[in-house]
Amino acid sequence: MIRMLCFVHNVVYYRRFVVKDIENIPHRGVPTFVIANHQNGMMDAMAILHTLYHDWRQPVFIARGDIFKKDSVARVLRFLKILPVFRKRDGGRDDIEKDIDIFRQASKVLCNGGTLVIFPEAGHQQGHYMNTFKKGFSRIAFMAEEMSDFKLGVRILPMNIHYTDYFEFRSDLLVTCGEPFTFEEFFQQYKESPNQAYISLNEKARARVKSMTPDIDIPEHYKEIETITRMTSEHILLRKGDSIHDLPAQKDAMMETIAAVKGLRDSDKLAFERLMGDTKEYMQLAEKLKVEDWAVNREVSAARLAAWMASAVVCSPFALFGFLNNLVPSTIIGQVNARIEDPMMHSTFRYALGTAVAVPLWYVLVLLFVWLVSRSLVAVFVYLSVAAVCGLFFPSYRRNFWKLVSVVRMRMSGQKPGFKRLSALKSEIFSIVEPLLF
Repeated sequence: MIRMLCFVHNVVYYRRFVVKDIENIPHRGVPTFVIANHQNGMMDAMAILHTLYHDWRQPVFIARGDIFKKDSVARVLRFLKILPVFRKRDGGRDDIEKDIDIFRQASKVLCNGGTLVIFPEAGHQQGHYMNTFKKGFSRIAFMAEEMSDFKLGVRILPMNIHYTDYFEFRSDLLVTCGEPFTFEEFFQQYKESPNQAYISLNEKARARVKSMTPDIDIPEHYKEIETITRMTSEHILLRKGDSIHDLPAQKDAMMETIAAVKGLRDSDKLAFERLMGDTKEYMQLAEKLKVEDWAVNREVSAARLAAWMASAVVCSPFALFGFLNNLVPSTIIGQVNARIEDPMMHSTFRYALGTAVAVPLWYVLVLLFVWLVSRSLVAVFVYLSVAAVCGLFFPSYRRNFWKLVSVVRMRMSGQKPGFKRLSALKSEIFSIVEPLLF
């Protein structure tokens, strides 16, 4: 079952699933407490599960107690070795008192040499930024050490989960494993003042995760800074001689840009505000003109553009087949997600209900129909092969098609006032940001 989920997650749902510094994961049998940033619902848990599965270990997860409210859901979650921890806003006093028992169970996992996983922010958020860490993580860590007379040597393993797109099927996922650390320097503090020790461990742990995370912690300008990172990423990679397809390098470039923009805010507020104003205008104008940032000020030769257009025409039947063949399951999951208020849970349902359940069932029905019509296993095999390849090809075709549309639109309308202003704004943004980076 886990192998099938790994294949669906690592190969089908994501175009690329990359784990960086996997050698930092302690050996199986070493008490390991994994902590990570939390942005994308249950997809974050799946990312860690498939990262740790390289040595066949089964980690135990700790999740928000509110998702355990329905008995049917709770049974499934417990079967998957997920334990509930209740926050004050999740339940009543009885639920919160149960946390002590859950903490004890979790601590025993570590005492037995197991692997425990928690998202210390105790909730996911929409975007590249981090919330504060809650005390549940540190309480469990200290409880495990106390249960073993402070001789257990729990390894805390920080991880960063980074998505190129939270919602797109066939996007890319990068998991970075940081260096594990212990926390014996806080043992004496814990014996004298447990609450202060919790705070100390939380600060140390959060700093480790934050050092690996693109953290846009300026909420009033989040969209502008995110747009700037998207603008500059490829430029930084090319200047450094790195591949633009290297996921770790992409994330590093994003973090460099964020740090540079924050530095500008601290050193020159007027220049920072001008940069934010230009970027906001740029975003609004690009949306109005329906042009992707990738196409603005990009040099594309006539020969390359002609080849690109010819390729789009030639490949369109395959993309159309991939789209139509998966239209029914895509429509189903779209209807389900329309009823889910939290957008950061949409990927979870698209993966769990769509890619792992609805799509396979739909293919069984379609292949059964092909068999009944053709009575040929060869026809079934050919149809399955073509449908699978075209289905995986369609998302890439769609992305490249809209890039092509943007390039054509810029080429045909580049001298119009709105498009000239768009180009000028991007040049102005680069003139401010580039000196900060190089």
